[in-house]
This record gives sequence, C-alpha cells and structure tokens, in this order.
Amino acid sequence: MDLSANDYAFKDVSSDDDIRCIILAAEGVHFSAGPSLDEMRMMSKTDAVRWYRTGTTLCNLIENTRQPVICAIQGNCLSYGLAVALACDIRIAAENARLAFPDIRHIQLVPGWGATQRLVHMIGSQDAKYLLITGEFINADAALNKFSIVHDVVSNDRLYPEATRIADIICTADLEPLSQLKHAINSGVDVEFGTAIKIEEHSWISSWDVPNRTDIIQDAIHNLNAS
Repeated sequence: MDLSANDYAFKDVSSDDDIRCIILAAEGVHFSAGPSLDEMRMMSKTDAVRWYRTGTTLCNLIENTRQPVICAIQGNCLSYGLAVALACDIRIAAENARLAFPDIRHIQLVPGWGATQRLVHMIGSQDAKYLLITGEFINADAALNKFSIVHDVVSNDRLYPEATRIADIICTADLEPLSQLKHAINSGVDVEFGTAIKIEEHSWISSWDVPNRTDIIQDAIHNLNAS
C-alpha cells in the first residue's frame, strides 16, 4: 500500500495556481473498502508505523491544500478511506453510501490518519466515540441528518454532477482568497478566540491586497444591479 504517489499528487496540485478546486472521487462501486488486510498482515511494526505516518501526512496535505477539496462518496467508505474523506472540506454522498470505522471491532486497531481527532472536531466527542468504538455502519441519510458528517446526499447518478456543480461555484473565486479562507478556518480551530480573530484579520488583509480590488468590487456592483 504505497501512499507516496498520492502525497506527490497533492503537492503538485497545491502548487498549481490554475487549479481552484479539487474533486476527490473513486472509480468503481465503492469509494474505499479500507486497507488491504492481506498486506497489513505481512507488515512489520516498522513498516506499519511508516505506512501510518505516510497516510497521516497525506490527510494533512489534503486538509491544508490551498484549494478547497470536495469528496464524492459512493458505496462503502470505510476506515482509512473515511479518514481521507474527513480531511476534505466538503463531502457529498450518494444514496448508496455506507460509512464506518470498523477498525477496533474487526482488527482491534485504533483508527488512524487523524481520523479520531477530525471526527471529534466535526461531530463532537460523544457521537465520535459511538461511531469509533462500535464500528457501526451508517447509511447516507444518517451520515447527513444524524451525524452531520456529509453535507448533502444525492442519487447515485447525480453524485459527480453535483460535486462538479459545487466546484463550479467555488471556482468563481480566485485561488488567493480561497486559500486564505481555508487558512483562517484551519488555523483558528485549536487556538484561543482572540488569536483566531488575528488569524482571520491577516487572511482578510491578504485577500484584500490584490491589484484589481477596485475592478472586483465594481464587477460585484454591476452583477448585483443586473440580478
């Protein structure tokens, strides 16, 4: 399970100023059935730790990539696949999606790649404990309406078109304000409120400070008057 190629891919994407949004999707029936247990069975402890740390780095890259990342989830999204989905900014699920962290229940291993911490931040410790400890499979409706893990549920055939529609909306903004917005949110989560406000101020000033600021505001006025 070599994850290094994925690391390089996200580094390349993040450095491309022409890319304003990323859609993370999978081919086939399932988004991810989780890790290969046959491969895990053959890992030494050293190999396992290296694999864990590489996966954690990948999820951190996804979370901190300058561009917003939309995750399109279909079928099973399990274990480390769900850890990757949690690192994305927006999650859209098909009606046939099933989400779970069966790690403790099936292989007596703590879920990794930042999953435990991101899930707690996302849905609170009590619901996170329930899902992580029991390993219960939840369907798309529960992921949306009970646990708020995904932002929307669409029919299976509408999954990618809906992700593309959202991406088109995102891409109406330039990369600099998008990246500054992500930075303000991600950096402000775990710090004292006053510090978070300072982070927001820095991001606001950075997004204001563009050569065509006057033209941008004038275009906005024209569009509002025309609507």
